[in-house]
Amino acid sequence: MPLTEEQRRALPELRTFFTSAEAPMGSSMPFDKRAHLPTADIPDNLIARGEIAPPLSTLLPLLDPSALKKPERVPIFFYSLRSENPTPSAPEDTKVIFYVHGGGNLASHPTDVQYTTLFAAMLRALATDAGDSVPCIVIAPCYRLATVAENTFPAALQDVLAAYDFVISQGYKPSNITVAGDSAGGNHAVVLTHLALQSNRPLPNGVVAIAPASIQTYDNLSERAKAQAGNDLLTLSMYQFAATAYIGNTGFSPIDPLVSGSFINFTKSWPKTLILIGTADQLIDASIELEKRLVALKRPVELVEYDERPHGWWLASVFAEEIQDAAQRVSRFVLG
Repeated sequence: MPLTEEQRRALPELRTFFTSAEAPMGSSMPFDKRAHLPTADIPDNLIARGEIAPPLSTLLPLLDPSALKKPERVPIFFYSLRSENPTPSAPEDTKVIFYVHGGGNLASHPTDVQYTTLFAAMLRALATDAGDSVPCIVIAPCYRLATVAENTFPAALQDVLAAYDFVISQGYKPSNITVAGDSAGGNHAVVLTHLALQSNRPLPNGVVAIAPASIQTYDNLSERAKAQAGNDLLTLSMYQFAATAYIGNTGFSPIDPLVSGSFINFTKSWPKTLILIGTADQLIDASIELEKRLVALKRPVELVEYDERPHGWWLASVFAEEIQDAAQRVSRFVLG
């Protein structure tokens, strides 16, 4: 479905908002602030709480130990729907969306109102589809952002993997966990699943990637992607800046599979995957490449394209109908 007139009118303001935002390069958010749960941005129908995961205690598979950053504690936020008649639910019975936020590895936080609104939509869809018989929760880690050298690759992966290990240690069953994320977080969700597979960790039941930034190089964009330069909310230079900052001076190639998840050597053990992408998104090549590789292995994968929607549509209220559709698709995927 094409953009509505309201959405077309909103695009210039959204574009200005996104392109005027500046990452706090040269400084990092203090741990206490990262772990803080601001109640003002939590929708009334959500219950939120925070936990702290211990630092990653194992080596990161496929990486030389000398490449690792100092392990750190990881704030994690738990979201569930508020109920008039709450009943305690055991972790092993709970469906989990382990959600890794986006923001180009330079911005955003899992308590931002855009994300808590998205989480609420997903949880409402799950409640509608599953009823009261299946408890559901969103668990969102706050990983280190690459605004300083010590937080560049692979700090975020170390944090996300530490959070995943913590969630499983709390009794949540991997067969009930869907790893999800958007943009940079979508890339982390894909790479996290790869790391779990390579280190013999329990695999999640599925992967949801919303416009994953899973190709961190922009030298060979397809003609289809190039054609979206005037339609997307972000400029190509912003994507390039974020990718360069994420890799930093580590010497890693942007096509390394741990940097760009679409280039993973996928196997037949890969779980089912749902990919959501807007056709006005300059990152569309990453979603298409991811789907192509999984189809080649005959792995269960679905790619859903949202006509004329730009990068970031899932966080903008003017795309409420699309957000609801995405939430319903995610719900069916989680419960299916």
